[in-house]
Amino acid sequence: MNERTRLRQQDFWTALTLIAVSGFFLFKTSEIPFFQANAAGVESGRWYNSAALVPYGIFAAILLLGVMLLVTAIRQGGTPDAGQFRSVVAWMRSDSVQRMAAGALVMLAYIFALVPRVDFILSSALVLLALIYGFHETRLRATRIALLVVLVPSVYALAAHLPRSEWNAHHDDDWLTLAAFVALTLVMYVEIRRAGRRPDAYLKIAPVIAVAVPILLIIAMAFGFRQNVPNRTGLVFQKIEYHYYVTIKPWLAGKDGR
Repeated sequence: MNERTRLRQQDFWTALTLIAVSGFFLFKTSEIPFFQANAAGVESGRWYNSAALVPYGIFAAILLLGVMLLVTAIRQGGTPDAGQFRSVVAWMRSDSVQRMAAGALVMLAYIFALVPRVDFILSSALVLLALIYGFHETRLRATRIALLVVLVPSVYALAAHLPRSEWNAHHDDDWLTLAAFVALTLVMYVEIRRAGRRPDAYLKIAPVIAVAVPILLIIAMAFGFRQNVPNRTGLVFQKIEYHYYVTIKPWLAGKDGR
């Protein structure tokens, strides 16, 4: 295979990616009313005031470029042959791709399942620990274990509390996430030793880091910058917020008044 053909084959896959991404965002942009715009607080039916105008232009241009690139790649012999398809399949089955896919699934579960429904500190601690263990350890087995432990409370939270009205109503998913965090901590140390290795310094303090980071972040967001935080009625944050306003803030006010 000469260099020109190899480049055209890369263009072929790049074009398909551009077409897929631009098509998805054009579909999402179609949810924005095109002939119902709001300009300076005044409703207007003029299309050029619509918030959808710029996204339509950008992603339509990307779609057009993707189609042009695809046509050029096909005309110049960039259509993949059977050998390249086999190479792509083998690449998709490799450990590195499976680890990347696992990381993507962990983040999707975190964003769409855990954060809206589960206490922010607990869900973030679980995901951070899973990412540290699953990717600091270069073994695919560790990544799969981390993914599985994250998916258990994520699937439960989606199944048990799918509608928005259920997001902040119960703490059962919080307790399950806490149990998953404890279980992953124990499994991590046991599995590493069974693999004939010893946890290094990073893995030894991984649970502490996984808990400390979201606690510091949410304290800064909620009480420092006065930003809204997800699921304020979560199992852990609810108690932090209660003691801040009932215990810490009155104590600080009394101390300043002396």
